[in-house]
Amino acid sequence: MGTLGEQTRRLMAERGVSLRALARETSYDVGYLSRALNGRQTPSRGLVEAIDRALGADGALIALASESGPGDVALASDRWTQRDAGDLADMLTARAAYVDEHNAARLAHEWLITDPPQLVEVRAGRRIGEQLVAKVEARVVEVRRLDDYVGGGDLAAVVDRELTATAGLLVEAAYAEPHGRRLLVAVGELAQLAGWVHSDAGAHGTATRYYLGGVKAAHAAGDQALAANLLSSLSYQVANTGRPRDAVLLARSAACGARAVATPRTRALLADRAAWAHTKAGQQREAERALGDADDALADVRPGDPDPDWVYWVDRDELDVMAGRVYTELRRSLRAEPLLRSVLARYDQARARESALYLTWLADTYIHAGEIEQAAATAGRALQLAAQVNSARASARVDQVRRNLAPWRDTPAVQDLTEHAASAARTNLDDAR
Repeated sequence: MGTLGEQTRRLMAERGVSLRALARETSYDVGYLSRALNGRQTPSRGLVEAIDRALGADGALIALASESGPGDVALASDRWTQRDAGDLADMLTARAAYVDEHNAARLAHEWLITDPPQLVEVRAGRRIGEQLVAKVEARVVEVRRLDDYVGGGDLAAVVDRELTATAGLLVEAAYAEPHGRRLLVAVGELAQLAGWVHSDAGAHGTATRYYLGGVKAAHAAGDQALAANLLSSLSYQVANTGRPRDAVLLARSAACGARAVATPRTRALLADRAAWAHTKAGQQREAERALGDADDALADVRPGDPDPDWVYWVDRDELDVMAGRVYTELRRSLRAEPLLRSVLARYDQARARESALYLTWLADTYIHAGEIEQAAATAGRALQLAAQVNSARASARVDQVRRNLAPWRDTPAVQDLTEHAASAARTNLDDAR
């Protein structure tokens, strides 16, 4: 019958599938795929299953691989090995896995349903202990706080460097199991932040890879709540980039996966992102139900709850902003406007990106209500704030509001906004020279 590599190449030839095309379809690196098919590296069961599906082999390749030996099953194994750590580091530093938004939901599902490893065991390099692990954890918190004030375009390189260094410890260092798990959690948290800032910078493909790599790290560490946060972050991105039904699937998977372990504040965050996914999918009833779930969860928050640091920002104002955005999308201006206006009246203007984003939703609410002068003035404030921060997301939202105002381009208020935008563009061009 031949080897796995021989049978795979035969099927590839019959179906006209190149090695690079197969790599894209299976979400595995070309080099790893080539080594596996040429017998220079043992393929994981996940790879064999992906090839079998991609080539329509109906289980024949899986059966052939089983006859040849068990192989290396990355997440179904009860041990986390140095090779697993290397694969994760490769994924997070862009040397592996073809991952995009089209296969994100499938990959996330596969990682969610696989039992996590029970032991972290890497025996390479120097042994690290409590002092360094605690320092890594503190640096994660520090970098996360930077995101409050620094746009993704400026912060991405910082987070990438921190993530690469931390992921490298998994491969290069030796440590006891508890420290290894904490390192995996740190990698997962940094991957979430890396995905967030790259998405803010408009690099959605890179962000997706980080989110899914983070899910793998969180899963390996047994941190279901962190894995849920990563999936819901990906859901938020996917909802905003044109795949709302996939966003709903991701948001629901996140909420279900963390139901038993999430703190009330974490549940509020997950419900909030589910509300947005349902809204973008045109599912009004489900969106409003998710908003209610978020409110109920926040009401359950008690002092001393063991919240993860990554929900430090989830409070009443943030839930009101999301509700205002949802009602804006649903064209329910009377409900949206007071929520957004009230939060913005007391919001920290030093957080320029969020202030600009929230103002754009308020401007859209005024457009829906026919208050064009108020909409243009609000959009002008958003434009000023967006110019202060390197955020593709904020700039795109301001541009969207300006397009929404295009039918009233001849009114003085909108003309003023257009001139303001042109002046800002000239300033940016001069600064770039």
